[in-house]
Amino acid sequence: MQSLVIPIAISSEQWLDYYRGSVRNVSAVSLDGRRVLLPARVLQRFVTKDGVYGVFRVMINRQNKFQGIEQLAGPTPQRGGGGSTGGRTA
Repeated sequence: MQSLVIPIAISSEQWLDYYRGSVRNVSAVSLDGRRVLLPARVLQRFVTKDGVYGVFRVMINRQNKFQGIEQLAGPTPQRGGGGSTGGRTA
């Protein structure tokens, strides 16, 4: 099994789109430059009143299918720019 380290910064306002179901996936870039598409539901347990912030390890199998996630650092909200922001896809 391989893992990817991914910084994620999603504000509480952005998270509302996931919560409402209008957006289902989170797009992020791992520290080694690979784009990752995750179901938003896997981040649900990491949501705070500020949103979802932190550095996460995502485990994937040989077929690049999601196997698990753990938070390595965070939450550390970044307001006013800077840092990596989780993208949203419908």
